Amino acid sequence: MPINFIYTDSLETDTTESYFSNHFLNARIDNNQPSNAEYDPILEDQRELEWKEAHWKEIKNNDLNYEEDINQYITISLSELVNPKFTTNSSYLVNTSSDAGKIAINLDNASDIYQVFRVNADFLLFYLGLFSQNSNILGDAYFDKGGSYYNSAACSLKRARGGRSGLSDVLEKLALKFGKYVEILRYMKNRSSSFFSFHFQYKSEEINAFQKQLSVECQKRK
Repeated sequence: MPINFIYTDSLETDTTESYFSNHFLNARIDNNQPSNAEYDPILEDQRELEWKEAHWKEIKNNDLNYEEDINQYITISLSELVNPKFTTNSSYLVNTSSDAGKIAINLDNASDIYQVFRVNADFLLFYLGLFSQNSNILGDAYFDKGGSYYNSAACSLKRARGGRSGLSDVLEKLALKFGKYVEILRYMKNRSSSFFSFHFQYKSEEINAFQKQLSVECQKRK
């Protein structure tokens, strides 16, 4: 659920989803990574069923180049991360040097396995793209792992739901082009002078002091 907030400089109201959407889409454009660049919107128009069956691989590859659903997934995920009411199953989360598969192998329920891989895939996507202090020097480290997690999440979700869904398609796209979206997020962070780079502009001691001060002010307003 998006949260309304007010810009301190202009006092204008915005929502978290709108904020992240604008930053992500502008980063795509400025980094020469526009959405749907290789997608053909009329590939299947007025085609007979026989043609579609014969060209199913071409159709699937074209569908993978449709990216509006990716934009929405990343925008909503970032909006959820800044929502104080948002919770995730941290017991499923592993660090970058560990393997989420070691947790999944002990689970029987496909929905739980899906959650393990999706939680860790999302973590790698945003950690490598936005939140790691070393994101600009990590290169393609962990790209294969992130893509593998998203692929496992998509497969588990299809097993849990008995077939393809819009979400499983999104996860498959993220699996195939994981590195691309990490690089867009890195560009988004580097082009911003506010939210995304805030915790890189100050020492950890200064941020801790700011958090304590913010907590005190919040308590005063209750």
